[in-house]
Amino acid sequence: MENIQNQLRKIESLLPEIDKENLQVSKASVGWHLEHSLLILNGSLKGLTITNPENYKPKFSIKKFVFLNFGLIPRGKIKSPMQFFPLETPTKESIEKLLNLAKERLEAVKNLPSKSYITHPFLGDFDKKTTLKFLGLHTNHHLKIVGDILKI
Repeated sequence: MENIQNQLRKIESLLPEIDKENLQVSKASVGWHLEHSLLILNGSLKGLTITNPENYKPKFSIKKFVFLNFGLIPRGKIKSPMQFFPLETPTKESIEKLLNLAKERLEAVKNLPSKSYITHPFLGDFDKKTTLKFLGLHTNHHLKIVGDILKI
């Protein structure tokens, strides 16, 4: 959880850079990557609060194993569900709103049962600990892209 809190502080520090682009790195702006990351964070954290831990059904998957143990997300190869795409051009205000919501939701999941879970569309069920690891890896992936965009 501390890792995600640090990432949220990093996102906050990048707010002045949201309009920056580098098409050699990504078709999307810094703001798009930040907002996308926050949409995933908020959706997943909310998901942990609404699932019934008794229904948690972990399944082994080689893709899940590789991702969670090596953090490998190939750039531009995996298509995120549309509900996690920013609908409009991200603004400082839209990102700040999502950032504040993420902080609240992160606090809210602290006391949830360990078998609270989300179902990832490609990798299956993640319990609370695995969800937080996934969120850290996913956010890190987009922060690395942002770092590359800003190396102009």
